[in-house]
Amino acid sequence: MNLTARVVLRALLVMALVIGGVALLTYELVRVSGRADVDRLLQEEAALVGEALGNRLPEAAGIDGVVSGPEAQRAARQALATRPSGARHVTLVSAGGVRLQSTGGPGPVATLLSGPGAPPVEPGSLRTVDSGVGPLRVMDTAVVDGDGAQVAVVTVAAPLEPSRDAAGAVLASVGAAGAVGLAGGGLLLWAVVRRTLRPVREVSAAAKEVSPADLAARVPVPGTRDEIGELAGEINRMLDRIEGAEADRRRYLSVISHEVRTPLAVAEGHLELLGGPEAQIVRAELVRLRRVLEDLMAVARGGDEIDAAREPVFLPDLFDEVRSRARALPARGAVTVSEPPPEVLLGDQARLEQCLANLIGNAVDHTPEGTRVEVSAHGTGDGVALVVADDGPGIDPDVLPRVFEPFVTTRAGGGGRIAGLGLAVVRSLVAAQGGRVDLDSGPSGTSVTITLPRATA
Repeated sequence: MNLTARVVLRALLVMALVIGGVALLTYELVRVSGRADVDRLLQEEAALVGEALGNRLPEAAGIDGVVSGPEAQRAARQALATRPSGARHVTLVSAGGVRLQSTGGPGPVATLLSGPGAPPVEPGSLRTVDSGVGPLRVMDTAVVDGDGAQVAVVTVAAPLEPSRDAAGAVLASVGAAGAVGLAGGGLLLWAVVRRTLRPVREVSAAAKEVSPADLAARVPVPGTRDEIGELAGEINRMLDRIEGAEADRRRYLSVISHEVRTPLAVAEGHLELLGGPEAQIVRAELVRLRRVLEDLMAVARGGDEIDAAREPVFLPDLFDEVRSRARALPARGAVTVSEPPPEVLLGDQARLEQCLANLIGNAVDHTPEGTRVEVSAHGTGDGVALVVADDGPGIDPDVLPRVFEPFVTTRAGGGGRIAGLGLAVVRSLVAAQGGRVDLDSGPSGTSVTITLPRATA
């Protein structure tokens, strides 16, 4: 998932959380507001009915001035007649052990309160009661006579479902509006974020063009003076440092090459004066050493400056030379050079000897003692394959894709393989001859295969 998508998705997630929080808060506010409105209704109705009942108590009192049960009931009926139940509430008066209910009110609530399932009377309380017709808000208010004695209790009840339904409708509306806002906002946010991150894409595209062969390339620095501009500037400064270090490395290589060539030339001159077969062998090895030095310098400079011939090479002759050079190794007993088929390939015999010697040296030097190395060859369709294989522990899989790059090391701790310029030289030499190099490595060993075209008549 790219950066634009991640930024947009995370922003949408934050927006969704905010919208969800606002929706829940709105739902709670509407629900609480609805309950407060019901409470006001109950208080107003209880006060009006209680006042009406209180005004009739003196008239209902007997000669002794005491309101009996039947007298309180008569006064309650008169009061309820003046304040019947409304569309949202039901009013009752409990007097003399009898509950008197006014006409009207929500049907289910009126039926419930007139039956045995009515909530018990609790004078002075305002509470929520769960019932068979849903939650009810119930208020009980005591009515007293002139002596302060309780003669009746006014009960006003109202359902809470309408206020909760209203809160649910508000929640659904806010949720729907939020979904539409998220969809539209997401599209707009995608366009804005994509435009904002365009400098990042430009910097990334320019950075991909930078390569070891072209360190002069630089990424564009946007004029926004933000973190992206700082990143682009730092990348360019890093490239400046790398380019400077590469220039220094090439100067060092040139100095090293010059310092090595001079003693080689002196040694070759003295060998010409000495003469003899031994001197000729040493001089041939010095020529090889000079060629190896030139090839290493060419690979280190990153250029295609290696020259190689493309002429018929008889495999048995090539393997005789490789076998002769392998005998000079300290670990010659670990190296087996198999008899090749009588094939003729197209290449440069001296370069191929150098390649196989490098591969054998790598296998011997950078595997544990006792590792066996075998050099073999076989035909492959219209080509010939030269194989150097060992039964060592293999190359680290993390480094394996880069083993042919110059100066890449595979040494882990104190042991294991190392790939410096050796494998890079092999690849360059084989490529100059029109062939290819393949490497396969695992826990059971490593094999390097050089494939070159078969010579045709």
